[in-house]
Amino acid sequence: MNENVTILVVDDDRENLKVVSTYLKEKGYKIALALDGEKALKVLVDNKIDLILLDVMMPGMDGLEVCNVLKEQPETMEIHVIFLTAKTDTDEIVKGFHVGGVDYINKPFKKEELFARVNTHIQLKLVRDMLKKRMEESIRSRDLIMRTMFDLTKVIDPNN
Repeated sequence: MNENVTILVVDDDRENLKVVSTYLKEKGYKIALALDGEKALKVLVDNKIDLILLDVMMPGMDGLEVCNVLKEQPETMEIHVIFLTAKTDTDEIVKGFHVGGVDYINKPFKKEELFARVNTHIQLKLVRDMLKKRMEESIRSRDLIMRTMFDLTKVIDPNN
């Protein structure tokens, strides 16, 4: 199942990128990498990303700014963003939630915590996608029934 899931990891520290991507590849996830916010936004243009692990403190465009941009774009607004950060200040964490982040992983992180949080958000995405698909199917079925009923009323009452 994980081989169909792509996670974008964004961090300006190459060692962090290496560690996180190695861990996630162990679980079968496909990984896309970016060293800064601008590159992350470019990766999102050409790739279907299911989850983003985003460093908060980066030069140039920081993680909060990147998340804010993502949540303003219809194509990326539904992608869950988990912040990776050394910041533990409550005000900073709350800022991340305000711009659209859904979770935090504090650095240095534990492998098991990374797996648990990533798995939780991937499961949420899969459920959301399934519900969206079923809702679209229900709407198509309803529309078909409505058209059929409308066509039947024309047969029954030719004056309509």
